[in-house]
Amino acid sequence: MLRKIFLKQIKEQIKSLSILILIVAIFLFYYTQFIGDIKRDGIKPMPPRFKYSTTDGLAVRGVTLEDHIEYAYNTMKADYNSGDTLRIKGINMFYEKINEEQRKFLEEVIIEMEDISFQTIDEYDVFMDKVDRALGGNTVYSNENNFSSVIRSRYYDEDIEIYNSILKEDKVTNAYGRLFADYIGIAISFFTVFVTAFSLTKDKRYNCNELIYTTRVSSYKYVLGKYLGDIAIASLILFLVTGHATWIFHGFSKLTGDPISYGGFFKYSIVWIIPTIMFVTSLSYVIQLIFDNGIVSIIVQFFYWLYSMKNLIPQGIRPTKYFIRFNKIIPHSEYQPFMKEIYLNRILFTIFSLVLLFLAIKLWDRKRGEMSSGYKSRKKDILQ
Repeated sequence: MLRKIFLKQIKEQIKSLSILILIVAIFLFYYTQFIGDIKRDGIKPMPPRFKYSTTDGLAVRGVTLEDHIEYAYNTMKADYNSGDTLRIKGINMFYEKINEEQRKFLEEVIIEMEDISFQTIDEYDVFMDKVDRALGGNTVYSNENNFSSVIRSRYYDEDIEIYNSILKEDKVTNAYGRLFADYIGIAISFFTVFVTAFSLTKDKRYNCNELIYTTRVSSYKYVLGKYLGDIAIASLILFLVTGHATWIFHGFSKLTGDPISYGGFFKYSIVWIIPTIMFVTSLSYVIQLIFDNGIVSIIVQFFYWLYSMKNLIPQGIRPTKYFIRFNKIIPHSEYQPFMKEIYLNRILFTIFSLVLLFLAIKLWDRKRGEMSSGYKSRKKDILQ
């Protein structure tokens, strides 16, 4: 019977609108935040064609129009001399050969640039867009990539040192697995409640009270079957996204030759995010049974989500926050001081989840007992 309830819950959730809300939320956080960060900052720093001079060993962080012009002009000259240009596709950056026609174009545009005086950043952007399109697109000259490329060129030495530490200590994907778990954890820690908030109350809308409350199926099997079904469907979505992240980093590894940990994303998904799914599900069950309304679960968990949102690194982990915030790419040696508190938090919330699940079973059993008594009384009155 437990298996039947479990499979039925999965089937019902797959057909529900709430699962679509969860999928869209996870996809948006994954693509706009996680992938967006990587596209902006890159993974492995590429040696810049032009390096800025520094004052007292420190680069100035502000980027002016003159900085853009200087960077583009010197990079074009370097591309012309080397015969290749930096291509940025997805999360990958690599130098790619240009053909003779493109090389001839660079020669002409370098001369043209020497005679142009750009008055605004818009004029510069239009000019650079022409260069980007002539070179086949997805270059450092595009409006999308130009600013980030200027910044990366200034901090290459520092960035490559950090990357080498991450490669050695984390095999890349463990460090990025923590960033992944941060962003996906934000989405899943709240939007899962749309899937679970009505799991134990929606049957009332279909007039199933007497069937549910008086059937021979035990309360723990009924609640546990629904609980496992809700967790399974949320976890399935999580692991599909985790698999995609692993796949795109596999492409990065093939391109660069740098090894990755194929279990990195899955490890942090399981250890950091699964306890969050368990807690959200358990808490929503208890709240909907107490108030007999799933909307209350959504409201309560929204405010709890806001409270838990603040980043871990400036504040330190708190045992009262139900999901982990770790929005920083750092090597394992710098992450290690946070490990004990993070794992303690995950253990505590796993325990809290099981306690709340037990409470939900008891609440359900109590409601079931009340309904069963009422049903028997009505049956007795009818027979008399």
